[in-house]
Amino acid sequence: MYNSLYGIFSGRSSNALFFLINGVEWSLSASERTIQNASSYKDELRIYTYLHHKEDTMVLYGFINERERQVFLELTKVSGIGPKQALRMLSGIGTEELVLALDEGNTEKLSMLPGIGKKTAAKILLALRGKLKLEQDLPKNDKFSELIEALSEMGFDKKLAKKALTDISSRDNFNSLNSDNLEKELFREAIVFLSSKG
Repeated sequence: MYNSLYGIFSGRSSNALFFLINGVEWSLSASERTIQNASSYKDELRIYTYLHHKEDTMVLYGFINERERQVFLELTKVSGIGPKQALRMLSGIGTEELVLALDEGNTEKLSMLPGIGKKTAAKILLALRGKLKLEQDLPKNDKFSELIEALSEMGFDKKLAKKALTDISSRDNFNSLNSDNLEKELFREAIVFLSSKG
């Protein structure tokens, strides 16, 4: 499914950001922090996504980085915490501040978040304490980890994807590209290469 979108911030509502991609404006439900961060970009940026699909509704959520999406998805696994509530929580607290509160067992800080009482805070703590590590404690990712993950979600083998990205990035014509263009071109070339091997 959708891993991320590249486009330009084009506006906002109270709980969504508008994202312009090739003449089509998307509406993505997002935290206040993601909306504020996205609005500060003047050029094209990447928004990570999650499609929430139920029988009677389909909502595309947007996140300024993969870390925010990870914490959001963990929150939605807690009984009684839906996507809207998870977004309200992330609007009220930074992802690392939230993880630290969980790590410290700080139910008081959690219960101060929008829509979260002491009982719900205790439930979140019970479900998630120890499951999320602070960013500085996480192992350093492979430089292609996000692209490999995106290619894997498209059905390509992770080892083959990594080899393809490594080989493609060593080509002379890739050395002159800036980091944003490099990532997009690597992704495009990897899809072409891996598809030809299928």
